[in-house]
Amino acid sequence: MSRQGKSHTEGWKWGGCSDNIKYGVMFSKNFVDAPERMKHQNNRNVKNLMNLHNNEAGRRGIERLMKVQCRCHGVSGSCELKTCWKTIPTFKEVGELLKEKYDRAVQVSARSQKKLRRKDKIQKKKPISKDDLVYIFKSPNYCVEDKIKGILGTSGRICNKTSTGPDSCDLLCCGRGYNTQVVRHVERCHCKFVWCCYVKCKTCITMVDIHTCK
Repeated sequence: MSRQGKSHTEGWKWGGCSDNIKYGVMFSKNFVDAPERMKHQNNRNVKNLMNLHNNEAGRRGIERLMKVQCRCHGVSGSCELKTCWKTIPTFKEVGELLKEKYDRAVQVSARSQKKLRRKDKIQKKKPISKDDLVYIFKSPNYCVEDKIKGILGTSGRICNKTSTGPDSCDLLCCGRGYNTQVVRHVERCHCKFVWCCYVKCKTCITMVDIHTCK
């Protein structure tokens, strides 16, 4: 451990064993980037440039989310000694960061061979940040059926009326609304073991609302 300094209120502050982010970045470059580099050298494909750029943007994001954690030592948690170390972010924090980057991703020209360039003619000369995610083609509309692309659409899909998450009717139905159907559900219930030897059950009937996208 290395001594970081002295605080009048917290006593000595020591550095513990931090997560080896440098090794993780190095391993990622060798393991993930190597195939993309080889393909790009052979084919000069913009898709490989895009993948290399996005890989680096992800690594930079994780490095920036590194945070310091500390643990107090002393009588009754008095924090006379404090051990601190750097840790990598949680999977959820990384996911939220990538989602934010995804929402503001930059579209690049499909003709780029040596360097990524913006497709937007107005901002074409503006450099692309190393922290930005990039994409070549816009995502297809998954709300509408497209047999050529293998997209089934969301018409007829069961959704949750009361949910605000990804299974909600507002999201899955893409603003088209939904149909409500009352379904009679029959099942065995209140089962009891009778000696000897069989199980006796009652039949329960419930009416369930099923919501499907228009």
